[in-house]
Amino acid sequence: MIVNNFLNLNEIAPKNLEAILEDASKIKKATLGDTVLNESYSSCLNNTITGLLFEKLSTRTRLSFEAAVLKLGGQVSNIRKDEIHLGQGETLQDTSAMFSLFLDVLVLRLYEEEKLYEFASNSKIPIINGLTNESHPCQVLTDIFTFQEIRGSIIGKKVVWLGVANNVFQSFLHAAVALKFQIVFSGPLKFQPSERMLEFLQKQNSDCLTIEPNPVVAVENADLVVTDKWVSMHDNQLSKSDLDDLASFRVTKELLSCARMDVLFMHCLPADKGQEVSHDIFEDKRCVALQEAENRMHVQKSILRWCLGLF
Repeated sequence: MIVNNFLNLNEIAPKNLEAILEDASKIKKATLGDTVLNESYSSCLNNTITGLLFEKLSTRTRLSFEAAVLKLGGQVSNIRKDEIHLGQGETLQDTSAMFSLFLDVLVLRLYEEEKLYEFASNSKIPIINGLTNESHPCQVLTDIFTFQEIRGSIIGKKVVWLGVANNVFQSFLHAAVALKFQIVFSGPLKFQPSERMLEFLQKQNSDCLTIEPNPVVAVENADLVVTDKWVSMHDNQLSKSDLDDLASFRVTKELLSCARMDVLFMHCLPADKGQEVSHDIFEDKRCVALQEAENRMHVQKSILRWCLGLF
């Protein structure tokens, strides 16, 4: 059996990322119309069980993976941490070995990225990264898919990230190197890309990142503008001074108007309206957050298929 882990975008060959994106496009088109193709996809996960083990709360990741598996003919097992022995008399290594006996794929949504890799090193089934504190590859590959669905190839395009260089931003850096687009970060000094992120780019000998402290200058000629919550779930709230510093990087209709006429705006949701985004931004035609959210399901269908060697 082929075991393809989907852990981080920088570890997957660009040709495989492109193959996943192409397969996702075919799947979405089949879902919307081609009966013959739809029938072939709708049973491709027959007799498989995908486990979901989430330490962190989730709406879109959980629902989109459940829907993806069920629509491909598979079954889902939601594994609650408080109902298994992991960390309470059973090691992670032994737990991972048990999962390998009964599941075909395991999706993990964790705090620590180290734990993700520990699971993978002890697993005989594919492991998919549903989010860690350091990365969110499923989300970012979906963002790329959504952009290309609307605007065509992302190669050479300008993506602007506003606010805090968090886990989603790090996956955007991975994607920028692999898929050859430019990314601009604009945010307060305190929240700029970490040394680890910069070291990654240096090792890749990549000049895809620009840091621009002025958000108006940053979004000039932008093809895509992206932001995320300034405070991740379960993290400590920011101080008033931090919030004041970040306020200049709030995405508003006015700021988007400084970008290209056909600019797109994305947010992985949930949003804290009034902080990183203005209250009315989701009513703007340039905002494609709902299409982005729906596409999580289509892209994750293809991630599952790739992990199981089905194309």
